[in-house]
Amino acid sequence: MVPFIQLPSNGAVVAAWAAAGCVVAGLIPVWQRRLIRSGGRPLLHPSLAGSAPFALGTAVAMAQFGASIAGPLVLTMFLQDGLGLPAVAAAVVTLPSAVAMGISSALAWRMVRRFGRHTVTLGLALGACSFLTSGLAALRVPASALPVILALTQFCAGAASGLIVSPNQALVLRHAPREAAGVAGGVLQMSQRIAAAVGVSAISGLYLHTAGRGTAHHRSAYWHASLTCAGVLAVALAVSALRGRRTDDGASDPLEPAHDATPRAVPHFRRMT
Repeated sequence: MVPFIQLPSNGAVVAAWAAAGCVVAGLIPVWQRRLIRSGGRPLLHPSLAGSAPFALGTAVAMAQFGASIAGPLVLTMFLQDGLGLPAVAAAVVTLPSAVAMGISSALAWRMVRRFGRHTVTLGLALGACSFLTSGLAALRVPASALPVILALTQFCAGAASGLIVSPNQALVLRHAPREAAGVAGGVLQMSQRIAAAVGVSAISGLYLHTAGRGTAHHRSAYWHASLTCAGVLAVALAVSALRGRRTDDGASDPLEPAHDATPRAVPHFRRMT
């Protein structure tokens, strides 16, 4: 998280950090293949590494988790440092997000039954629009009415998260084989935590870097942070659409267990004479 918290001084340092990250990411698959050849147990199951739907769904989960954790954190800083609201008032502004997420999570299965995988895509589109609206409001709306507008955008953002999290998790784990189901869940959770750490560091660092120029720059800082979150969700939206093209439209409902084609033994009853 160092390159996000302590901003690099020049482009060469940025390139060095990027190269180091690419090298580490490239060495992990090599290490796992060598571990398999030596008879060890890999951290990432081979069937998961070769599953495009699993990889794409995990990427969507990472983008959504990173943006949804970093966005409210930056909003809280903006409300308290930029607008001067007390902590209780800032909590009231962000409360609609939690309420909306609870409601939409409870209703998400109904939408999945009707729209299938498009539910996740709809949620990502709604989330991106919520971040854009929130950022534009910070630039244009007067301070007296801004908390109300931000509370409404938070309600939409929470509803979007409820439409994404559980349906996307079901779509991702659906493509995991039985022998790798536990590993698949662990990889998904680990990926989300990594995305949250990177998102919080990068987006909050962007906000603090811009807001540090003076009190008048808090609105611009929040706009840049919201625009970044919206961009992350836009990338996830494109990935979700790509995953939809690679998935069989005739597949069974992702929230229902797949049909078991294994024949079952039919009990035999002797005829009583």
